Amino acid sequence: MANNKYISTKEAVRLTGLSIKEIYDLIHNGKLPAHKAPKSGWRISLQDLTTLGLIQEETLYTTKVAKSEEDQIENIISYVADDEHYTEVIRRMTEVKHDLKIATANLKNNVQIESEDGVDSLRPCDFFLSLVERGVHVQIVCMEPFGFYWNAKEKCPELLEHPLFELRLNKRNHMKLFFFDDEIVYLGSANITGAAIGKRKIKTRNYEAGVLLKGPMMQVPMRHFEKSWNDPNSLKHTCKRFFLEAMKYKKNYKKEKR
Repeated sequence: MANNKYISTKEAVRLTGLSIKEIYDLIHNGKLPAHKAPKSGWRISLQDLTTLGLIQEETLYTTKVAKSEEDQIENIISYVADDEHYTEVIRRMTEVKHDLKIATANLKNNVQIESEDGVDSLRPCDFFLSLVERGVHVQIVCMEPFGFYWNAKEKCPELLEHPLFELRLNKRNHMKLFFFDDEIVYLGSANITGAAIGKRKIKTRNYEAGVLLKGPMMQVPMRHFEKSWNDPNSLKHTCKRFFLEAMKYKKNYKKEKR
């Protein structure tokens, strides 16, 4: 995909789903503005395609932020594999200054996170509490947050009451995204579990894979996060419906343990 604002008729066909004949008919009838380039044929504005309703605004946005292959590589900081999730993802979580956004399918509380002085290991609820107490806004949207929720409710209730901590239930969220101060994002396979990002021995870890992105390319996963976060069916941890769902989970969990 070219990263300028004009595209070829071939690209217009791919983006709109119209045939090449239909694109030419729109041009020749004056409905679709276009200009003839000396060597590359007709050139069409992405904005004109959007104005005519031939492509969606989100497609236009994604196209504009997409760069050439060489530029895209510059947006990739590193590939993250296996135990590097502890040294890279967790480390960046501990270093955030003002904002941490997380989308995850599974959020467990038996994850060992090294404390700042490197002596003790913290549970996630204690770790998140340490972040919000120093002014970091923590937002987490999760498919299965209830084990974490009950542990925090019993052992770290001040976290759930803190105005800078927000936990939401979205039963459709299977994404794994970690945004660090809205400047860098981890995009990969790791949930917040001991075997994924916790402090475990190499032989007991999951095989995990992800990348760290920065720059314009990270705006696309940011919009995806916001879609899950603002889903009308997402439940805030402070609302009654969330608590009722958590109670169902607790009852089923006790039955399974018998």
